[in-house]
Amino acid sequence: MPEERRKHKRFLGKKGGYAAFLRSGNLVSIGNIIDISMGGLCVQYLAMGDEDHDFTEIKIFGSNGCFIHVDRVDCKIIYSFEIPEGSLDNVTTRRCGVRFENPNVRQMTVLQEFIEHFAIGEGC
Repeated sequence: MPEERRKHKRFLGKKGGYAAFLRSGNLVSIGNIIDISMGGLCVQYLAMGDEDHDFTEIKIFGSNGCFIHVDRVDCKIIYSFEIPEGSLDNVTTRRCGVRFENPNVRQMTVLQEFIEHFAIGEGC
């Protein structure tokens, strides 16, 4: 079994938790959070072509009785791949792993609150 290299415990995302990818401050895609940690997340979303290679920021938000919003965290794409069974013509379903880059104290505080409300158990 491979050695775990993640620094942060990963949790499965609950229904109602979303991530929005930004490029130059503009919204590009929104998807469901698959799993999340204090260091990054995995999101599944619909894409038009290879649009995820230059995302630089991500917004994290959710609503399930309370609304929580983590605004514009710098990020780096760690992996991205197409999920063939969810794709049609020029629209593809993609899964993407993101690492947060230098979040500030406020972002970390809200991210912890987000995980408490929109995550369960241990993730992948």
